Amino acid sequence: MPQAVVIVFKSTHDVIKAKSELEKACIPHELIPTPKEISSECGMSLRVEEPLLGRALELFQSTGVRYRDDLL
Repeated sequence: MPQAVVIVFKSTHDVIKAKSELEKACIPHELIPTPKEISSECGMSLRVEEPLLGRALELFQSTGVRYRDDLL
């Protein structure tokens, strides 16, 4: 089973946009509360399987979704 990666975002707006873009691209993901030990900036994060991370990040960059790349 592939490892999962948590993607942390700068705002709730960015999480909602990211979730929508992932759904349109048929990239499996899970909306989760941001673990407090990772960040307190935004309360929600997305979890994706590690093999899909590059595809998800390319999608975010092309659609203007802001995420915390320093926490990947």
